[in-house]
Amino acid sequence: MANEGCPKAGDSLFSSDKHAQLILAQINKMRNGQHFCDVQLQVGKETFKVHRLVLAASSPYFAALFTGGMKESSKDVVQILGIEAAIFRILLDFIYTGIVDIGVSNVQELLVAADMLQLTEVVNLCCAFLKGQIDPLNCIGIFQFSEQIACHDLLEFTENYIHVHFLEVQSGEEFLALTKDQLIKILRSEELSIEDEYQVFLAAMQWLLKDLGKRKKYVVEVLDPIRFPLLPPQRLLKYIEGVSDFNLRVALQTLLKEYCEVCKSPKENKFCSFLQTSKVRPRKKARKYLYAVGGYTRLQGGRWSDSRALSCVERFDTFSQYWTTVSSLHQARCGLGVAVLGGMVYAIGGLIYVIGGISNEGIELRSFEVYDPLSKRWSPLPPMATRRAYLGVAALNDCIYSIGGWNETQDALQTVEKYSFEEEKWVEVASMKVPRAGMCAVAVNGLLYVSGGRSSSHDFLAPGTLDSVEVYNPHSDTWTEIGNMITSRCEGGVAVL
Repeated sequence: MANEGCPKAGDSLFSSDKHAQLILAQINKMRNGQHFCDVQLQVGKETFKVHRLVLAASSPYFAALFTGGMKESSKDVVQILGIEAAIFRILLDFIYTGIVDIGVSNVQELLVAADMLQLTEVVNLCCAFLKGQIDPLNCIGIFQFSEQIACHDLLEFTENYIHVHFLEVQSGEEFLALTKDQLIKILRSEELSIEDEYQVFLAAMQWLLKDLGKRKKYVVEVLDPIRFPLLPPQRLLKYIEGVSDFNLRVALQTLLKEYCEVCKSPKENKFCSFLQTSKVRPRKKARKYLYAVGGYTRLQGGRWSDSRALSCVERFDTFSQYWTTVSSLHQARCGLGVAVLGGMVYAIGGLIYVIGGISNEGIELRSFEVYDPLSKRWSPLPPMATRRAYLGVAALNDCIYSIGGWNETQDALQTVEKYSFEEEKWVEVASMKVPRAGMCAVAVNGLLYVSGGRSSSHDFLAPGTLDSVEVYNPHSDTWTEIGNMITSRCEGGVAVL
């Protein structure tokens, strides 16, 4: 005989969203009427009559208290320590209603108590409330509070907020109340949204000067995260001259000498190699610039013969969205496409290096220049051995590689030169398998990749475009051909993603 309790064909299952709410409301009425209450909780001077089952189902803390074999599990009156009665009443109302009254005056006490009682949902609601209340004037206090109670979600949120609003936060009183370790943690961040590194330096100095007598001993630690090579030297010197405390002034002068003077010229740059990954590179969220270097131009409607190579350099500010001119190249130079515009440009260690190209006289160049954004000057570096235009350039292992290219006497080139900053000279390395000019070059995972370009011309024929790709291993000084591109191309672009 079929079981009459089993669903039959055509039967459907239904659910009620209101059932849980109705049950919870009825249980709360029973609490208010003190019906079926089986335990009393003593919180401060107040007593709360409650149901063991309801509290145990709501919180692992109460579940362990009432069912874990603890002595309180058999008592009719259980004392709860470490929570004020008014705060406990709010949490108890949440357990029985699902509603919690959170305000600026009680949120911190509620969060601490809810965390102790393992009421996770209340903790999350308190964190959400604090996130909604955060501003530059109170974020440090919330940051310190979240660190104190080890609330990792709120701590991460407040840290990110401080980084994004650093310029506003560092001008508030709460910033000066940071502990030394908290300050250093913030100053080390790559995520600080700043216009320039000098603002980070001023924030650190402001914290030190707030209580110099007690904080003077932390000068080296607090200023260690500052990227001194990025600070404007004259502005920094002027600031140091205005420091009234003799010992602090000497300490600042020592740091300035250590971090800045060794980087005055490209010749001394090799001593800065240990700084390049952190001290010389701008922070990720700092104001960034785009540089347009050299190239060629002609008047609108003019003839191609009117074209001329450019020495001018322009800089685009990604904050203000404006272009401005900066110092010009020593040598005007141009190329025949976007990939070789202005010879070839590569930024390394906060400096811009420009190699090769074609002069106004139509001569391929060997020259090599470097631009320092801090001093705003171009400086000449040792020239290459071979004149090259439409070359490939990539930086790898603190060296710059000048790859292939073209000149009138040799046509497309397969030779490769490497500039070593340590030795301050160009050296020839293994040649490519195929001569090519106008190729794409990029460094990836310790190797150099070169793709496409155009080959040498023979018998007065136009040079052909290439689909081949080669990889250079600097450790073995060898080139290896890998899979060809689907389409042959030259004067293209390449990007690593």
